[in-house]
Amino acid sequence: MQLRNLLWATSKHDVYLMQNYSVMHWSSLLRKGKEVLNVAKPIVPNLKRQSQQLSRVQISTMAVKENLMVAGGFQGELICKYINQPGVAFSTKVTTDDNAITNAVDVYLNPSGAMRVMAANNDAQIRVFDAETFSTLNRFSFDWSVNNTSVSPNGKLLAVLGDNTDCLIADAQSSKVTGTLEGHLDYSFASAWHPDGNILATGNQDTICRLWDVRKPSQSLAVLKGRMGAIRALKFTSDG
Repeated sequence: MQLRNLLWATSKHDVYLMQNYSVMHWSSLLRKGKEVLNVAKPIVPNLKRQSQQLSRVQISTMAVKENLMVAGGFQGELICKYINQPGVAFSTKVTTDDNAITNAVDVYLNPSGAMRVMAANNDAQIRVFDAETFSTLNRFSFDWSVNNTSVSPNGKLLAVLGDNTDCLIADAQSSKVTGTLEGHLDYSFASAWHPDGNILATGNQDTICRLWDVRKPSQSLAVLKGRMGAIRALKFTSDG
């Protein structure tokens, strides 16, 4: 199982993590944890329109940003919950393909400041949802399974990584590819943007993390070698 991003820190004191069929919030200040989401029980979303009831979801990935927690499942599930509100806001299966695992989810602001949810799946699709109505806004198709996506801090660029040695830079609104990052030797699973929006880090099954200046994508700026295996998660600190 290629689990990733099942541990998420929203501050130096607050961590969200998977524990069996629960998402837990751990506070280092209070020195205790509490259950935020239980996916073993039937999930009845508050937003009935466009939602589906789910049950016993095996979570494959998650993200917590802007007070919104998003989780993906092994059968193509997508669950959205506002941390400060009771219940689940939205849940659905984004695809019914046999190999439908939700590989990555992201919460971001588009250039106009509207919050969006992005899901990347093994069916070679990226789907974008409005974070208020949870209506589907865009669906982007690629030639290979998408393992990871990340949107630049200004909401304009999209990094697309998957079952291909190349990583793509695309327009986040249209999915038009604007650049190709070549250098990895295997499939990629992780990416992260520097706060300045110009530097992208990519993590690969070749055990290498590469840093790229997306303004000059012809070759990587730096190569950071891993020691334990495939690199499945990356993060910049807030100050870069």
